[in-house]
Amino acid sequence: MLHKTSELRGYHIHASDGEIGHVDDFLIDEVGRAVHYLVVDTSNWIGGRSVLIAAAAIARIDSPAKKIHVTLTRGTIKAGPSVEEAPIDPAETVPALWIM
Repeated sequence: MLHKTSELRGYHIHASDGEIGHVDDFLIDEVGRAVHYLVVDTSNWIGGRSVLIAAAAIARIDSPAKKIHVTLTRGTIKAGPSVEEAPIDPAETVPALWIM
């Protein structure tokens, strides 16, 4: 199923061990227009940081409940890269942490 990114903003992120934040934005490849990362606001959980979660980590999207379930733990997300650490070129090597 396809989902509009504009509708996914604000969806709550559920890690394998509980809620961790909400979708604030997306990083999209300008050439292929594919969503590579979700920008997740975890300010209520880890002190005001926005972190990246690779789109490949999405397990499922529950539209009626406005939740995105990911395959990562809250600890992994907490230790993840910030939006400032995003690769400029999608062809760059991406740390395994980002794509778990």
